[in-house]
Amino acid sequence: MASKLFFDPLVALRAAPLVSATCTLLYAYDQHFFLGLLNRPDTRQHSRPLLPAFFRSFFREGVVFVVAMLAVTTWGSVANLYVNRPSLSARGSFGWYVAGAVLSSSHLLFVPGVAPSIKRITGAEAGGEEDVNADLDEWLGVNKVRMLTVDLAAWVACVVAVGKSLSA
Repeated sequence: MASKLFFDPLVALRAAPLVSATCTLLYAYDQHFFLGLLNRPDTRQHSRPLLPAFFRSFFREGVVFVVAMLAVTTWGSVANLYVNRPSLSARGSFGWYVAGAVLSSSHLLFVPGVAPSIKRITGAEAGGEEDVNADLDEWLGVNKVRMLTVDLAAWVACVVAVGKSLSA
């Protein structure tokens, strides 16, 4: 079919989990880098009064993006398992799509680890006595572990899955 020269829906389906896993991993890195700048010794005291309002806005919009990307990775991987399954098995990518789905959804297992610090940061008053920078340090620590474990592993699984499923 001539239209597949320009857009092949199967290729888009096969590649979608990798695109969204890449977005998740890059966003996690960006969070770590940019929010970490607020806690550097030379900026820490200046960011303290701004952090609660900033984090409320940041988190409100960021969580939507993260959940959307996790959903695309997880459910895109699951959808791949049902479309031309024999081809995935023959190319050795079936298990990698399973791993991508499981690892991507495992991102949510870290919610209990970050929820208390998010609640303290977003609930703090500007100029209050709370040490919101310490709470941000806590959040950054969990974010770093999550990024270097499940987010990176999900990305690697998706790279292998897509590479194997689209190989000639």
